[in-house]
Parts: sequence; structure tokens; C-alpha cells
Amino acid sequence: MALREGNEVALLRGGGDILDATRALIRGARKSLRFEMYIWKPDAVGREIASLLKEASGRGVAVHGVVDHLGSLDAGSLIDQVRQAGGEIRLFHPVGLWRPLSVWNRRNHRKLVVADGVEAVVGSANWGEEYDLRLTEAAYLDMGVALRGPSVRDLDDDFQKVWRRTGPGPGQAFEEMPGQPFWPGAWFHEARVQVVTSLQRFGTGAIRRHIELLVREARGRLWIANAYFIPTLRLRGLLGRAARRGVDLRLLLPGVSDNRLTLAASRAGYGTLLRAGAKILERGGRFLHAKAALLGHDLSLIGSANLDSRSFRHNLELNLLIQHEGLAQQLEQALLEQVPESRVVTLAQWRSRPWWVRLGQQAAYALRWWL
Repeated sequence: MALREGNEVALLRGGGDILDATRALIRGARKSLRFEMYIWKPDAVGREIASLLKEASGRGVAVHGVVDHLGSLDAGSLIDQVRQAGGEIRLFHPVGLWRPLSVWNRRNHRKLVVADGVEAVVGSANWGEEYDLRLTEAAYLDMGVALRGPSVRDLDDDFQKVWRRTGPGPGQAFEEMPGQPFWPGAWFHEARVQVVTSLQRFGTGAIRRHIELLVREARGRLWIANAYFIPTLRLRGLLGRAARRGVDLRLLLPGVSDNRLTLAASRAGYGTLLRAGAKILERGGRFLHAKAALLGHDLSLIGSANLDSRSFRHNLELNLLIQHEGLAQQLEQALLEQVPESRVVTLAQWRSRPWWVRLGQQAAYALRWWL
């Protein structure tokens, strides 16, 4: 989509901020709420959001949502409650034994909330307790953005495309309701924003192509924080070339994960990047679940897409490319705060792995298309 000027942006540092901004949008909405969610847990967080959505519907807000069926299999009772209150929620690619593999495999991995067509939240956190450090000591590390301005219209248009894929007819027409921000955070003004979506003409490949373009054009610095780092051979080669031409390439990756196979597959490919001069840090203690990057002094990329074949080939994903020096500085600080809790991976350490560890990691990497 186009690079829009005149936006307001606020960095949401962690799942707690993302969830708080989501609650603020739901409470403040007067006319419409649209959302997409991959995982909706039937825990304290999930139940609270369901209650807020019911309250919104009860006061006349038109609630439309698309929830991934496989990711939110346990949320059936919450979805039913919101439907009974007047909200319209559709399931993306409902699963069942009679469904083809393509339906099972292609999921809606996006996390999006749009209120009154004027304010939106995009990020990496789902609706569950494990994304909020105030509720869970080992909560996931996430990153998100609150957004106001012309790019919210792009997000709403993109939601409509998903909505039409899940059933007949469009949702309620876009209706902008300007006013004070719902999220009471620190906002940056006059940001340029590009919505990057897998619903454009390149399909799921649009996310991959966009990231490849950014890496090819990177100058000065390229810092990446990503939960599932299993890049294609092409992308790994582009990253290596960026490091060799002098780009400050730093990769902040998980040292612990909710999927041991993806962690092993990720580590299998460290060697090429370390030899090229990249710096790799693995964050311990808490699962790094963010999907973020810094490019140069003023570009930030934040959203739902991992750097793996699932995000590049199968899932519906959503990223925001934001040009604003203030936001980039905040994101830089948020990433630097993870360094003391991270382990630096050296080429010597990677080469000294026992043979059985190497074998296991190579076997995991061979399965990368299905992870």
C-alpha cells in the first residue's frame, strides 16, 4: 500500500501495553469496532476482552471480528457470548476432519483492532494471560503500535478484505469518528506509515518481498528482533551481504521458545550470518515473541510476521513500516534493554556444538516448510 503521511503513532512496549491499548479502544469506541485475532484464550484476559466487547455491543457499537479457528479453538464460549450480545464474529478457515490440508495450513496470524475508523492497534500479542507481565512472571516479550491518521483507513480496507473471505457481504461501511486518542500514551506526530499486508496482489509473498527489499536497501543499521527466525536461503543470503557491506546487523532472537523445533531450526543457520559479521544475541528467561526491526535512524517495522516459511508462504500477516525518528529511538531503547538478559552467540561457540546437536538442528531445519 501507499506510504501515507500525517499519522500519529505510539510504541506499545510489551504485551501489557498492547492489551491495555486494546481495552482502551474497545471502551472508547462509539460507532464501530473491527478486529482480527489469532489466539483468544479463555482465561482472565480473554474473558475480560469478551466482556468489554459485549458492553460495546450493548451500547450500540457495531462489533465485527475475524478469529482464527485453529488458533482460538478454546474460545468458542467467549465468541458465542459476544455473538449473543449482538456482535458479529466469523471464524477464519474453520477446521474439521473433512477440511482439506490447505485450510488447516493457512491461518490468520494477524492481530488488529480498529475503533471508529480512527484509531488502531497492531502488534504481536494475542489475547491471553501469557502476554502480560503483570499477570505472568515469564510473560512473552512483544511489541506493538497504536496508530491514528490516514493509514487507519488502509487497515480498515484490509480488514474488509478478510471479512469478505469469511462470508457473504461486506461489514458495516467505514465511518470515521474523530476525537481524542483512546490510548493515553505518548504519541509521535507526522509519521509516515506503510501498511504491509499479505492480502495484496503478491499474496502471502508480499510480506517476504517487502522484507527482502528492506534488507537489500539497508544502510547503516539493521536490527531485527523476531520470534521464529528461519529465513529462506535467499533472505539469509541478503542478510549476509548486508553485513559484509558494512551494515550493523544485529539479531535479537529467542533463547527459549514455545516450539523447540523452530528454535533448533533457527540455530542451524547461524553460521552463515556469523561469518558475514552479524551479531546474534539470544534472549533468555522469557520468550522473545516480538516481530520488529530497526532500519537506519528513523525506520521501524512492527507487526505479526515472523521470518519463517509459515509467515512467508501460508499465513495472513500484517506489518507496519513507520518512518519517525522518535519512534525509532524508543524501539532502539526497548531492544537495548534486552541485551543484559541475552547471551551473545559467537562463531567459535556455534562451531563447537556436539555432533548430535548439529544433527538435530539440521533435521529441524529440513522441516522448515512445515514449522
